[in-house]
Amino acid sequence: MFLLGNFQHTLDDKNRIRLPSKLRDQMGDKYVVMPGLNGCIAVYPADIGQQKLLQALQDMDSFDPDQAEWLRSISEYSDLVEPDGQGRFILNKDLMELCHIVKDVRIVGSINKVEIWSEEAYMERRNKQDRSAAAF
Repeated sequence: MFLLGNFQHTLDDKNRIRLPSKLRDQMGDKYVVMPGLNGCIAVYPADIGQQKLLQALQDMDSFDPDQAEWLRSISEYSDLVEPDGQGRFILNKDLMELCHIVKDVRIVGSINKVEIWSEEAYMERRNKQDRSAAAF
């Protein structure tokens, strides 16, 4: 799997989103949707995501108070979703609020997952990016 590119999108009135077909074709029929790094929503293919993510989460020490709280926080905002016949799925309101997503989003392929950013946060991150040849 090699998820690439970025795409502008607008959520509909029911907070549904549809991944671009270029990404959707590689993602399968179900997704694990969870908080990502730096304020985005991370979307993993369920068949791969569940195995790798579950193992990483199970390897954490649930008796360590900090790790237990982190696991609890990730779990409460995460979801397993299955797109409808038109490829849409609903983003839950708590996760949208956590990631400051209102309506306009940027969908970014990130090699093994898809990231969903508020358009504002995406542009802020991109404007701070070092785009010199050396940075790449």
